Amino acid sequence: MFGGEDEDGDFLSPSGGAKLASLFGLDQVTSQGNESFQYTAPKQPRKTSSQAPESQKQPGAPAVLLASAVQAFKYTNGQYMKQGKLGAAVLGNHTTKEYKLLLYLSQQKPVTAARIHVGFFFTVQLNNYCTFYDDQRQNWSLMFESEKNASDFCKE
Repeated sequence: MFGGEDEDGDFLSPSGGAKLASLFGLDQVTSQGNESFQYTAPKQPRKTSSQAPESQKQPGAPAVLLASAVQAFKYTNGQYMKQGKLGAAVLGNHTTKEYKLLLYLSQQKPVTAARIHVGFFFTVQLNNYCTFYDDQRQNWSLMFESEKNASDFCKE
């Protein structure tokens, strides 16, 4: 019932091969196979001297030490005016020992900056708020999204 030699012969092609291609008459000895199934190794990228990391291109350029999203408020006419959600970053260069706090709308649109030096005051307040004066002597208040973000930013 299950094992007969007659059934094995049903799947062989008339030419006597057992390949699937032989069923469709594609079994040729000279054929190289389907070109779309051939493996082509990827090319290695060329190493050029112009492709250097950012830190090697500009040795005096500051690096981002810490960045966080904040709600920013600018002190104008006796009250804090909401500036919206901005990015706040601490930038620094350890070799030149220059650091600054940057508020930005996007990577290409800085809003304000404050150089961090001995006379720089960054005041930590309740409810994840911090205040500082930028380089133009404008007072800014930042509200961090969480206590952890505020703590990490202040430590940096």
